[in-house]
Amino acid sequence: MLMPISTTSLAMRNSCFTRSRLPLVALASTSLLLAGCETSIDVPEPEHTPRIATSYVLDAGPANDSLGRQLFSDRQPFVSVSQRLFDSRELKGRNDATIEVRDEAGTVVQRYRSARPQSGGTFGTDGYYQPRLSYQFQPGSTYQLRVAVPGIEPAESQLTMPTQVPVATASFTQLSSPDPYGGRKGRLSVSFDDPAGSTDYYLVYARLLDAQGRFLTWAFADDEGDGTVSISAFKLSVPGGYGTYPFSDRGYEGRRLTLTNTVQYYGDGGTGRGPRYIEVVVSHVTRDLYLFYNSRRVYQDNDGNPFSEPTPLHSNIKPGFGIFGGATDAVTRIPL
Repeated sequence: MLMPISTTSLAMRNSCFTRSRLPLVALASTSLLLAGCETSIDVPEPEHTPRIATSYVLDAGPANDSLGRQLFSDRQPFVSVSQRLFDSRELKGRNDATIEVRDEAGTVVQRYRSARPQSGGTFGTDGYYQPRLSYQFQPGSTYQLRVAVPGIEPAESQLTMPTQVPVATASFTQLSSPDPYGGRKGRLSVSFDDPAGSTDYYLVYARLLDAQGRFLTWAFADDEGDGTVSISAFKLSVPGGYGTYPFSDRGYEGRRLTLTNTVQYYGDGGTGRGPRYIEVVVSHVTRDLYLFYNSRRVYQDNDGNPFSEPTPLHSNIKPGFGIFGGATDAVTRIPL
């Protein structure tokens, strides 16, 4: 049995009964012996120094592109503070952080303010931030992030923004009429020329737009096994978590990379406006972001499995936890 958890230790009850393949009758006959065969073990709680926990993905879009960052939810700055191991309270974001990004010359090019409304607030806004300045991050440039929270040691990280890798060709062929749930299928093909002389990392997305170019919904791979791909891990991604599939060009450096796959999307995203375009986004990302997304996926795969190996999330925030990543997009639009 488990005893109450204190702030300094976890008392656990450990039976001295050893595993065996005893018949049911034999197990019943030993039940009285077990009652007096328990020991109590104190497991001390590890010391914990609160550290900043943050997530931010720079992109090369305009600073005022708030809709674009809502679609790519992982790209919004988020700040929290780590909790001790036995603290079971829900982790909440901090709205009192100071966030700055500096360029290679050490000049502050972007500052941030809390995205939480001044009065009332809305669900899910704690800890999220939005830019205050109009600076647009430049591909190929190096930036340093600094995050400070009152009473906590500041945290920093640095990255170089990836260059843009333009889409070489893209096509989409409609395969079916809407099913009873409004789902449609099509054949999507996209290719781009990978830079030579370096290992590079990518994500590929596809989204549906209406006649005015307004976002409707995301497309996703209908059957990951039916496509023709030049890299086995090359999969269409959907932003925001489990559907994120970053891939590396390792072994294919300097070649044209191509993805051809059957994709599915659901009508108009509930807007009542019909889709008129499919827009393909090839996102060239930093190595740290590639490692973070892959470690996050393994962590999610292991959730609830007590026999899995511990899966630490990749972090490049020091001192602290989290990810400072960069993504530079190339976009092409295909009429339906």
